[in-house]
Amino acid sequence: MEDLKTTLKQVQPKTRNPHLHSELHMLVDEVRRRFGETAQKGPGSFSFYLGFFKRLGTQKIRQILGEINESNVSDPKRLFWWKIKQESK
Repeated sequence: MEDLKTTLKQVQPKTRNPHLHSELHMLVDEVRRRFGETAQKGPGSFSFYLGFFKRLGTQKIRQILGEINESNVSDPKRLFWWKIKQESK
């Protein structure tokens, strides 16, 4: 029983940000955390990512993230923005 308690403590869900009210906002937050973005304004900010994500849609963003996860690239953030640029054309 103690083993089960310790396992459950490790799997505790992360506290959810109450300001993220849609799937798109949660996706933006996830990607920014993955790439280590902390900007409040301008490139790298939440609104910067949100603008691109709205234009492309969650399905396409998830597809791009999947492709990046499968690739063995040294700088995934750079590849992500290159793919976003290609899709925006």
